[in-house]
Amino acid sequence: MILIFFLCATFAEQIAACVGDEVILESEVFENMVLLASDPALQDMGLTPDSLREYVLNELISYRLIMWEAEKESIVVTDEELEPQVDMRLDEVKRMYPSEADFLQALEQQGLTIEDLKVNYERTIRTQIVMERLRYKKFSDIVISPIAVRQFYEEHKDSIAVRPGRVKLAHILLVVRPSEAALQRGFERALEVYRLLMTGGDFAVMAQEFSEDPNSKYKGGMLGKMRRGERLEEFESVVFQLKPGTISQPFPSRYGYHIVEVLNKGSDWVLARQILIKVDVTSADTTRYEQLGERLGELVAQGADFDSLAKIYSNAAEIDIGEYYMNQLTPPLDSIIEGLEQGELSPPLLTPIGFHIVYVREKIPGTVLTFEEMKDFVINYLYGQEVQERITQLIDRLKQEVYVEKFSAPSWLSEVPGNGTEP
Repeated sequence: MILIFFLCATFAEQIAACVGDEVILESEVFENMVLLASDPALQDMGLTPDSLREYVLNELISYRLIMWEAEKESIVVTDEELEPQVDMRLDEVKRMYPSEADFLQALEQQGLTIEDLKVNYERTIRTQIVMERLRYKKFSDIVISPIAVRQFYEEHKDSIAVRPGRVKLAHILLVVRPSEAALQRGFERALEVYRLLMTGGDFAVMAQEFSEDPNSKYKGGMLGKMRRGERLEEFESVVFQLKPGTISQPFPSRYGYHIVEVLNKGSDWVLARQILIKVDVTSADTTRYEQLGERLGELVAQGADFDSLAKIYSNAAEIDIGEYYMNQLTPPLDSIIEGLEQGELSPPLLTPIGFHIVYVREKIPGTVLTFEEMKDFVINYLYGQEVQERITQLIDRLKQEVYVEKFSAPSWLSEVPGNGTEP
């Protein structure tokens, strides 16, 4: 204990808490704060950076304590059990984006990596499995009486027994792209640079002079080692076909025109550098795609087949979005879908990805469920409440048995703006 306290006191600036002979670093707390900051449920709670840190730190401490108890009870979760579930969770998140590149770009904007997500999912899933096994081992005596089930239903049926209406949605995604004239001008500029390269221009010097990629421009265009699936599909389809030492002709992507030199390559990677001539989207481009979306809505209203139009115009990998309860939809989509009938198309909705036009495949009205229909749900809910109370008691007991110490938040945290505060 003395050794642990000395260790924690010595590195208090870097350590957020001590749990037994383990430490929780501020870096781990911060990574989890970033992951949770985009969670709508936490955003609705209006947490400040300090309170978010406290929430995350308490969760990490509870996780360490549960793992300590699991080890004591000889409960083991193997990597072989975790990997398929972690991969499945990661795939579910990826499917929310039009492409792998869009997914990676979203991660980069949040300062995260795929490895960060995997670590977070692994911890969550491991905890779920451990809790399930602890439940069977320690809470097998929990019994929910029929009287308690009936009483809970009667007292709460006006809220729990109401099944909200559901809706099945599909969409057309229109990624806003520059006009043909702008693309032609961009191509001509890229062609001039390419001709200079072909007459002996030094690629690194030319990249510093002409490239409009801020991430690689001042590194002589160096992109580094890239693996398949890390970049836009239209970019990779060209670059991975190049032989080492060759320079591509200008080719387009949604960002503009690329000239790429492959320096080395393996079976699933390339080492490359590029010169990017950007072709920016203008307000006129945005208006043009919005008008296209409106025209597609008119065509559907006149009887055109939605799926046929989606196959022609949509840039999304999947047409169907899925089935949702109406109360799951967030603004402004909830009010828009509320006003649409089955078979109708929404106005174009502008998002960071582009314009989405949402199609209502089916609307299923809400219903009130009977006691028999709700009985299993109520039993599971009351059982879960009892389990959660036992878990809280278990964690409180473990805090008495295992050394736990939390340290103050780092000074820089007070400078981070919280939800709903001015920067």
